[in-house]
Amino acid sequence: MFEAPNLLFAAAGIAVFIAAVLPKLLSNMPFSMPMVFLGAGMGAFALIPTLPDPDPIAHSDFVLHLSEVCVIISLMGAGLALDRPVGRKRWSTTWLLLGIAMPLCIIGLTLLGLWFLGLGLGAALLVASSLAPTDPVLASEVQVGEPADHDDGAEKEDEVRSASPPRPD
Repeated sequence: MFEAPNLLFAAAGIAVFIAAVLPKLLSNMPFSMPMVFLGAGMGAFALIPTLPDPDPIAHSDFVLHLSEVCVIISLMGAGLALDRPVGRKRWSTTWLLLGIAMPLCIIGLTLLGLWFLGLGLGAALLVASSLAPTDPVLASEVQVGEPADHDDGAEKEDEVRSASPPRPD
């Protein structure tokens, strides 16, 4: 009954349920859902001695696959939160951010890493790509509201969430 896959599925189900309920509970609190999950993980590993050692180097394959799954789920959730009709002009802000702003930020931060921090090119590029303001999951934290059913204010709200002022009609 208490086999490893069963416990894993139960833990995943509980985590998904908590992730669905927690944003409403934390709406007026001074901390976010990732902080709660990080604290819960630290508490679980500190209080349950039968859990394996949480060393990411010793379990690198598992950590790699788990982080890939987390990124995919986070990106999917952020993508589903956008309510933007498909169209080249409607997504022009996004393409400008991806094609111009992101590469310029990465180049600038790489140069800062090389000159001011004395990092090698690989390390400076890694730090720069991590710090570049491109993460849709983090951007979803500043979105103005929930997706709408294309009422009068929905398009302007989507434009704000896409980091650009509304275009004149």
